[in-house]
Amino acid sequence: MRASIALTGLATLAVLSSTAFLMRAQAPAAAPAMMAAPAANAPGLRVGVDAEHRDLVLEVGPVDLPANGGHRQLPAYHAALPVDGWLHGYRVEMVDADGRPVPRRTLHHVNVIVPGQRELFSPIMLRMAAAGQETAPVALPRMLGYRVRSGQELIVTVMMHNPTPTAYRGVKLRLHFGYTPGSAVLKPVSVFPFYMDVMPPASLHSWDLPPGRSRRSWEARPAVAGRILGVSGHLHQYGTALRLEDVTAGKVIWNGRPQVDGEGEVVGMPASYFVWQLGIPVRADHVYRITAEYDNPTGQTIPGGAMGALGGAIVPEGGARWPGVDPNNPELKLDWHLVHTGNQGGHMHMRMQGAAPPASGHDHGAMPGMSHGAAARPAAQADAMAGTGGMDHAHAHDHQSHR
Repeated sequence: MRASIALTGLATLAVLSSTAFLMRAQAPAAAPAMMAAPAANAPGLRVGVDAEHRDLVLEVGPVDLPANGGHRQLPAYHAALPVDGWLHGYRVEMVDADGRPVPRRTLHHVNVIVPGQRELFSPIMLRMAAAGQETAPVALPRMLGYRVRSGQELIVTVMMHNPTPTAYRGVKLRLHFGYTPGSAVLKPVSVFPFYMDVMPPASLHSWDLPPGRSRRSWEARPAVAGRILGVSGHLHQYGTALRLEDVTAGKVIWNGRPQVDGEGEVVGMPASYFVWQLGIPVRADHVYRITAEYDNPTGQTIPGGAMGALGGAIVPEGGARWPGVDPNNPELKLDWHLVHTGNQGGHMHMRMQGAAPPASGHDHGAMPGMSHGAAARPAAQADAMAGTGGMDHAHAHDHQSHR
């Protein structure tokens, strides 16, 4: 089964693997110089900037992918942004050691996370960008962008696999972000990515898909009010619908039905944008629900076979300040742990099948809100979550109807 991840719109900017006022991003005329390169032939994260073409590049690799190989979860890489300005979108490029294109089917997912900011609907770290095999290039109009600062910390996580009969050596994944520099005379309006998942925020995001029709949902209140400018989503094979509702108002905001192939595999998700109607209002005193629906015709339960997530872009109301993270929040601590143990993609079995953990002594960075000199202890943080019950403002629902 081909797995795909399209979260958020830039993953937004997932800014956006999600949203959708989308225009195709253009390839840079020249490759930018890379910084912070790992040792030769060792997988790692490189950051490069082509200032002339305003192209920020995050490059992960190289990775060897044997033919018909399993999943490989790379360590969580930390980097500091070298640019100050606004990001307008992103596109994914994959090449082998000789610079030849590599099929996008080899990408399970890539996530770009901002540890210093929280999500709109939950206290976990902000998902700035995300992409999978089906994610098309995403770009916002130049008048809109996600504000970034030089030195701002990012976390990049990648999982690859190779379901094809061809082996690929030295594979590099590149995320290209178009940007407007902070010194620009005409400054874009700042927007923020947001992400929702039908599973609890700090958890594994896949679940076992039962036979027949089933649905799963999750509810929460936003941290700030604002106006949604665009939204899209992600489902797995046999997904039939993904829906966002204002529960308080009894109103459906977005209902996305996937494009599927003959095997029921999701090959595309619709993207809706509301720029010309000045966005869809979201109120801080309303409850919002995301629901994923499936119809599994196999007659058998598919282990880890379902996911349901959406993302988009929102403009905070009245210039409201976007909230930072609370380093003492147990959900944030668990999220940090999952991101650094390779389970943030939602597939526990990937780790068990030999996904390499970070090298001994690898610096995970400090927990958000702590000084960078503080030591992070993900295992201890996970232990602290034991026995934690529920969330103060969000609720998960699992409805399975086999008919």
